[in-house]
Amino acid sequence: MKTLIMAAATSFASLAATAQLTEGKIIFERKMNMHKSLPPEAEQMKAMIPEFQTSKMELSFKGQQSLYKPYKTDDDDMPSTDQGGGGGGGMRMMRFGGGGDGISFKDYEKDTKTDIRELGPKKYLLDDSLKHYSWKLGKDTMTILGHLCHSATTVIKGGIMGAVRMRFGGGNRGGGNNGSSDSTRRAPQPSQDQTAVAWYADDIASSSGPDDFGGLPGLILKVDIDNGTLVFNPLGFEKDAGTVKAPSSGKKITREEYNALAGQQIGNMRRGGGGNGGGQVNIRQ
Repeated sequence: MKTLIMAAATSFASLAATAQLTEGKIIFERKMNMHKSLPPEAEQMKAMIPEFQTSKMELSFKGQQSLYKPYKTDDDDMPSTDQGGGGGGGMRMMRFGGGGDGISFKDYEKDTKTDIRELGPKKYLLDDSLKHYSWKLGKDTMTILGHLCHSATTVIKGGIMGAVRMRFGGGNRGGGNNGSSDSTRRAPQPSQDQTAVAWYADDIASSSGPDDFGGLPGLILKVDIDNGTLVFNPLGFEKDAGTVKAPSSGKKITREEYNALAGQQIGNMRRGGGGNGGGQVNIRQ
């Protein structure tokens, strides 16, 4: 009888392991609340920008490897407004870096990731180690796309924005505002830590997730940062992952070199937009 019970337990464990999904593809909606992301002194800018910026991202995984990339590139462009006119009350916005731009390949067995990032017409290849979060596993559960998911929380040091640079243009070419093209300049405020809540499915055998998130006992299917400031919601699931391999096109540089190039490009854009009024917000993640 004891032998029979042991055999049944072994068979059940084997079936449970077999039932775990080892590959698939998730489509995520990445939704950022731009108004919540603005510092307090930029309250007047809320009328100039959309409240939400959304894009779709695709996460393909096979075992402990995953590939994360834009699903529809056109949807991932950040909205801009241009009010025209002679005084230049318009504003342009761009986003650099971060998981929302480019392609990211992660290998949790080797603890490595490879990113492709674009600056202008050039592509750059960045090899790095995985980003590790200190997760605290919770007891709450939620069913997502038919999978029972468990909660986990972590604190993002400095928040998701990293840095916010602002310039408000109030000048006119015709000599208004004492001929000044920049009426106000403000330095970015210190970034605040933010809490991220993730929901992972332990019946999906992958440690990956959207953006840089991962390292949990199952695939992350949902992330909510700062109670709605940035949310990753799954839109659909496919069992066929397709090809999951590290990208290889682009010039290899370090992340520090890439950040320096991105900073130079931001500076060039700011100088290039200086004489015609308008305003600019550069968000670097």
